[in-house]
Amino acid sequence: MATQFTAKAAPEGDKLRGGYYTPEPIARFITDWVSAAGSKVLEPACGDGAILEHLVRAASIDQVTAVELIPEEAAKAASIGADVEVSDFFAWLTPQRQATFDGVAGNPPYIRFGSWDPSSRELALDLMRTQGMRPTKLTNAWVPFVVGSLLAVRSGGRVGLVLPAELLQVGYAAALRSYLVDNCSSITVVAFKQLVFPGILQEVVLLLAERGDGPAVIRTVELTDATNLDAFWETDTSAVRAPLHDSEKWTKYFLDTEAIELLRSVRRDHRLTPLGTYADVNVGVVTGRNSFFCMTKSEVDHRGLADFTMPLVARSTQVGGLHFTNEDLDEQDGTTARTRLLTVSQDVDLEKHPQLASYLAAGEGAGVPQGYKCRIRRAWWEVPSLWAPDGFMLRQISTHPRLIANSAGATSTDTVHRVRVKDGVDMKRLAVGAFNSATFALSEVLGRSYGGGILELEPSECGLLPVVDPTVVSDTLHQKVDELVRERRFEDALDLVDERVLVESLGFRPEEVAALRRAWVQLRDRRAARSKRA
Repeated sequence: MATQFTAKAAPEGDKLRGGYYTPEPIARFITDWVSAAGSKVLEPACGDGAILEHLVRAASIDQVTAVELIPEEAAKAASIGADVEVSDFFAWLTPQRQATFDGVAGNPPYIRFGSWDPSSRELALDLMRTQGMRPTKLTNAWVPFVVGSLLAVRSGGRVGLVLPAELLQVGYAAALRSYLVDNCSSITVVAFKQLVFPGILQEVVLLLAERGDGPAVIRTVELTDATNLDAFWETDTSAVRAPLHDSEKWTKYFLDTEAIELLRSVRRDHRLTPLGTYADVNVGVVTGRNSFFCMTKSEVDHRGLADFTMPLVARSTQVGGLHFTNEDLDEQDGTTARTRLLTVSQDVDLEKHPQLASYLAAGEGAGVPQGYKCRIRRAWWEVPSLWAPDGFMLRQISTHPRLIANSAGATSTDTVHRVRVKDGVDMKRLAVGAFNSATFALSEVLGRSYGGGILELEPSECGLLPVVDPTVVSDTLHQKVDELVRERRFEDALDLVDERVLVESLGFRPEEVAALRRAWVQLRDRRAARSKRA
């Protein structure tokens, strides 16, 4: 009994120390690109010397300076024949050393805030603050390394870095994107269709930046994998000038110039309004151990716990249309879906409810109370925030975002967001109005995706998502679109809403809608292709 309530495994190994080393083709490419700027080059975190080896051997580079914090790694790098400074890069990068290099090449460490040595972290964050940036507790170590690298080069100098693809899209890198736009004359991002670090799901990009007056022109080059880097030199892709101080996500730069300008104009268009105007989007319930608190209807009946549960959406697959109804709940109650959430107050008299006491005892035997979320509660079994929303919104998206009306009185776990509409807003019409090509395309720009190809929208990003004013949506449209989505006729549903709402009600030109659809499909397919990468 006790062993059934499984918990997530804790991260371990290299994920905590940030030690991912550079494949040889990337090290060679970065060296070739940076060395074109001049003969004096810096590597700010050389590790065991994968890039440094190429820098030392490059005929066009006369002076190589390398810095490494970990003495053992510095010793390995020094065996290549280079002088390696054993130091914290952020202590080493004094004002006198800034703007003195022709180029910087490197693969900065990937260390999350909580795993980062506090003394080194504060030096790095202080550097960011001197540049007008405000780091948060989400800031990863690679971010200040980019700032320091750009400060190290002269005007016209080059910075070539191997970075996580988070550069393009995460919120904690927004200020960095703005900083790069303002302080570079040109930026090229090299992305890969295949994962390039063996055995590691972290997607990477190459940042190739030239120091100069902004705003930068930005272009993207997408290659198959690291063995295909020679094709970079023959690739001619158009560059788009970014707006000054632009901190928006860079995913849009995988589109052509016309599509980028169209998305920018739609975001400014008064015919679409941020979702936050009509509703508040909140995270679902954080139970502390879903395997214990989320139950099937048959488990609830067997244990006699019906009086201590409420309806639940535990997985996005439970909401197949644009409306979650009592009929949907009844149908899922006959399956293995976890459709009930344990809802027990701290002051319950367990002596009067022996079956509940027995279940809680089983949880204690499985160590559920020792989990952090349970441990900090007044009573470990009292799950907070047990309210039923007006609707749901998908948090992790395979193909397209979706709002769902909720008439079953259900709540959701944190795999699905909860939506509470503002006074006078009809949830059904809001859900239908958000099912259109413009909203879909902009979701790919506002959200973020990782190596598995899933798009994720956090509540703050959901609030910014442009949607249609629900008052312009026909009262009769919801049922038809709901039916089409349940039948998985997504294209037919999208065609219907685009025609009835975007074109007929809002006056978008059909060719604009078609271009928005193409932009969405291109970004969606690029993202989805990463789920197939080995």
